[in-house]
Amino acid sequence: MTELIGYLASALVAVSLLTSNVLRLRVLNLAGAAVFVVYGGLTRAWPVLAVNLFVAGIDLWHIVYLRSRKDIFKLMPVETRDPLLANFLGYHARGIMQFFPDFDLAALKAPRCIFILRNLMPVGLFIYTEESPDIKVHLDYVAEDYRDLKSARYLFNRPANPETFKGFSFFTAVSGSPKHAAYLKRVGFEEDAEKKGSFRKKI
Repeated sequence: MTELIGYLASALVAVSLLTSNVLRLRVLNLAGAAVFVVYGGLTRAWPVLAVNLFVAGIDLWHIVYLRSRKDIFKLMPVETRDPLLANFLGYHARGIMQFFPDFDLAALKAPRCIFILRNLMPVGLFIYTEESPDIKVHLDYVAEDYRDLKSARYLFNRPANPETFKGFSFFTAVSGSPKHAAYLKRVGFEEDAEKKGSFRKKI
């Protein structure tokens, strides 16, 4: 049993090193360190216990800091010919294909493109078309390191949205995967009872 606890702790630490999200890394590393503390106590391996208590304290401090840090968000509209847009789409092409396999900017009629800035960094891209009375979402992509839902919640829950999208009533989106459907629900979209995979959120 004690040996299994050691393996579990090692696995948690190893998995934490595989994630690129800093907050997720710290949480997993904290869990691994906590299990190592238990393991060290059970086996009377005091150096293991002491080091991992220290590691757990550092992880906890970083988690509190990351959760309490106030980020500044802004929206930056861009033209479809903007080089920044082309570079972003090219760099994140693989991730975009994973969540939006049918996305094709060239096939859209009069698309609107908006970058989501987080501390002045373009971390997300929102592309939509105006299909009255709806804003139809074709792309809502955030870079992997910033997928903590803060950017999405800012985008879809801004008090200024009724003014920004004046004349429109709902955001609508079609889910491309179960993971994407779960994401839409977490940011406030509701699935259409008559059209499975179709979601909407009041602006």
